[in-house]
Amino acid sequence: MVGRSKKTIFSYIKDRIWKRINSWRGRALSKAGKEIMIKSVLQAIPSYVMSMFILPASLIDDTEKMINAFWWRSGSTNNNNTKGIHWLAWERLACPKAYGGLGFRNFEAFNKAMVAKQVWNIVQNPNSLVAKLIKARYFSRSSLFEAPLGYNPSFAWRSRCQARQILSLGCRWRIGSGDNICVMHDPWLRGSANRWVPSPQPAGVYQLSVRDLLHENYKAWNIVKVRNLFSRDVAEKILETPLVSSIREDKVVWEEEINGCYSVKSGYKLAMRYLIGSDKYHVMGNWNGIWKAQVPHKARHLLWRLCRGCLPTRSRLLERRVECTLNCPVCDEEIEDELHIFFRCAVARDSWSAAGLSSVLHNVTYQQTNAMDRIFAVCGNESSDTVGRVAMLLWCIWQNRNDKLCNDNVQMPRQIGRHAFDAWNDWYSVHKLQCNNVSGTTEADLVRWEKPALNWVKCNVDVAFVSGSGRTSMGLCFRDNSGHFMAGMTQWQQTVISSVEGETWALLLAMEEARHRGLDRVQFESDSKVLIDPIHMKRRGNSEFLSIVHDILSLMSSFINFEVKFVRRQANLVSHTLARAANSWASFHRFENIPFCIERLVFNEMQ
Repeated sequence: MVGRSKKTIFSYIKDRIWKRINSWRGRALSKAGKEIMIKSVLQAIPSYVMSMFILPASLIDDTEKMINAFWWRSGSTNNNNTKGIHWLAWERLACPKAYGGLGFRNFEAFNKAMVAKQVWNIVQNPNSLVAKLIKARYFSRSSLFEAPLGYNPSFAWRSRCQARQILSLGCRWRIGSGDNICVMHDPWLRGSANRWVPSPQPAGVYQLSVRDLLHENYKAWNIVKVRNLFSRDVAEKILETPLVSSIREDKVVWEEEINGCYSVKSGYKLAMRYLIGSDKYHVMGNWNGIWKAQVPHKARHLLWRLCRGCLPTRSRLLERRVECTLNCPVCDEEIEDELHIFFRCAVARDSWSAAGLSSVLHNVTYQQTNAMDRIFAVCGNESSDTVGRVAMLLWCIWQNRNDKLCNDNVQMPRQIGRHAFDAWNDWYSVHKLQCNNVSGTTEADLVRWEKPALNWVKCNVDVAFVSGSGRTSMGLCFRDNSGHFMAGMTQWQQTVISSVEGETWALLLAMEEARHRGLDRVQFESDSKVLIDPIHMKRRGNSEFLSIVHDILSLMSSFINFEVKFVRRQANLVSHTLARAANSWASFHRFENIPFCIERLVFNEMQ
């Protein structure tokens, strides 16, 4: 039972994190080591409690400050005064690595995403004991999303009321019968921009269910009725919402996952985007080029600190009101900033030459006025080997600068360049050896169409999306074991669906066409790995996509010689061309003779 002082009750979390941090104080962890410790140890400590309750904001703030202090602190001594300069706030460190952060957790967003999982379980399992108990206590006459806080609520219910905001942002109704979906009060339209029908609308619309917008005898939009009730733009958005005939039950699905089921990962991303507003902390640039550099982690972290302005150069220290001389400690000629110490200092320039990288240093493409843009340009234009050598050289230059400042020990440029060259070669030789141990050929390596086995038929299928027209088109082609054209089909529909749903719809139509033609040994090939993997793993879920996958699996269970296989786009050009050309014919078109648009492709693949 949780008492009045929530911060006191949960203070043990902060104590446990503090003990973990102090146990590592005497160990000189690198920045890369601290990153791993924060992500795998410190952030995991409050996870269990966070999955049940929303922690007090003051406790979350104290925890983030504590971990932030650990990150910026110098870890080489037991002196309590070595807290270091906090170059960036936690909100900026919590941004994804692709946007200039380090991918640390924002505890407020993560806490809500964890508790939202409990709310999701209530929505998906309304007949469970806990769901019935909560419904009877707090929302016996309304839905979970409309339920008020109520009189004398428990701390668990308060937490769920705060977390359900995430589900409100990412959930929508999957249309089955449409009886349980209110046209104006429920989110059911496709697309992340707006899932609600906008207000105001005619008075009679507010009492309608989605079922009232469908035909009575079959599952399709009543176009005339929809156009009469709504304005043109709203009517088009409704008519573009696809309907899956095999789905009978109205159900709440999570739009942010392809399987329609809530996950803490996608909930956290949504909370960061809409509730925390992390976009304002994003810094655009080629950050992925830094984190993918073929170089030790310590050098990647140096590049990141360099680009984020977190290196304690003397010009940066002066900005933080730290009194110090401004001249470069290595050459004592110019003001020390990032551009000088790494690119313009005489020792640095000679080190670039000694490392065999003078062509990169003097390249006119990399003469930007700040160090960050230079690093981004090098990572974007040079080979992975060159980027790795540059990163290792910059790390050695920085180490030499620190050695001079702290120990008055200076290496010659030739030694710095040689050390960088040897260090990168040693690391790369070990790294390459480890990568070479992981080998093998998969079906994804197939880049040319291959003929099927004797007495088998191969069906290639693909989908195309015509921008601006709102159409989704598909094409399929049957060929025998000699590669000869047997039959083909194209079809298009006036609905806007996702690419993976389009691929799934096309494959289902291909199997139904094979059944219609009496073919029982058919190998179907698609260039969508996102589709083929769930079929092989027989994955289940709530989304329309997995509902169609379920229909495909049901059909395959009746035809045991139906196989599906993933191929690259180069091995699927015939069906891709047919899908692109589908809009030239009627909505549904069968070919018994080879169409002109694929004649040369089929002939070339027969060879």
